[in-house]
Amino acid sequence: MDPSTLAADRPGWMDLLGLAEDEVPRLLALESTWWRQDALERRLPALADVRELGLPDLWHGWAGDVPVVYGVVHGASHAAERVHVLGACGTPVVVHLASCGALSPSLQIGDIVLPERATVGEGASQYYGQSRAATANLGKVARAAALLAARGVYAHRGSTVTASSRLALGSTLLRQWQKAGHLAVDQEASAVFSAAAAFGMRAVSLLYVWDALPRRPLTEDFSAAESEAQEQASAEIWEIALQLA
Repeated sequence: MDPSTLAADRPGWMDLLGLAEDEVPRLLALESTWWRQDALERRLPALADVRELGLPDLWHGWAGDVPVVYGVVHGASHAAERVHVLGACGTPVVVHLASCGALSPSLQIGDIVLPERATVGEGASQYYGQSRAATANLGKVARAAALLAARGVYAHRGSTVTASSRLALGSTLLRQWQKAGHLAVDQEASAVFSAAAAFGMRAVSLLYVWDALPRRPLTEDFSAAESEAQEQASAEIWEIALQLA
């Protein structure tokens, strides 16, 4: 797929977003969450001179002297649209932040997963030239793993699956993915990788384990220790994301 064709509407997107040339972000950080307001209150204080752009749920700010756009998304199509728009504007790096469901029995709640390859189980990737699997930028994956290791945090690297619905996955399908060696399942990573590749962007996904599938019901309460592990992992991936521009 030719990025120059996809980026043909750059002046229009720049105008719609309200971006000046010196404000084009070096990093797009997309976070998947149900809890939008909570995410904004946690993440935006790390950025200076924050303002919402011309498209909803996209905020521009500065991490030191690096222009950054932070966006809240949910689902593959929503994430791919944001990558498309900022990719057309010339943003070189996108970091996807999300929780995931663990498939591998070696993963515990609060563990961090860095997908190297995400099997496409959503409907957006096909429009960016990918139908089977999409690949992260392995240089960025290695960089993220090194930054986490420097903080004493081990990151699991390997293959994952992106599905359009986490809630409708049956136990048979989950066990098939488990048997195939996939570490976890999320809802956006493959679409982010696919759209990013179409624009020549370097993409990485930082996932943390929210729940263990199919070992426990999605509605089961978490212990205090599990909730603390989730919170800590969520904070870790945000701090690492800002270092990946």
